Amino acid sequence: MPRAAINDFEIIETTVSDKVAELFPLLQSHRDELATAKHLMEVAPNVEAYRALEQCGALLALVAYLGAADAGEPAIAGYSINFIGPHLHYSGLRYAHNDALFVAPEHRGGRLGHTLMRETERRAKEKGAAMMMWHAKPHTALEVMLPRMGYAVQDVIFSKEI
Repeated sequence: MPRAAINDFEIIETTVSDKVAELFPLLQSHRDELATAKHLMEVAPNVEAYRALEQCGALLALVAYLGAADAGEPAIAGYSINFIGPHLHYSGLRYAHNDALFVAPEHRGGRLGHTLMRETERRAKEKGAAMMMWHAKPHTALEVMLPRMGYAVQDVIFSKEI
């Protein structure tokens, strides 16, 4: 899988289905920090669905490792998981939609989050995407960062338990 070395981090394109166990602690931290309906949102990745998306080229997964990923037991510092494909009502538009973006709290404050997002954009474009879409929780650093990176509001999503 393609790699990009960024300062003390290495960003590697990978498969989610093969990395679920390794990613699980960060997935749990992500849910604990940001999920709005925790009683409904238990971390239980659908490995079969991820594998199917990977096999048809519709998933872009990047993992940021602290240090080199092949140097012993490197720590995962963050990830970006994205769906890539044709838009359902704009069939001529191939786009990437971020499913999950997370940087461990101890690795925030530097450039890792921004770099991980830019690397996601670059690789999505290489895979034919003409548009990148992110979702951000209100009042978070990501909500502030996206306009600074050239993004504009496309939709506002509301949810409620039913």
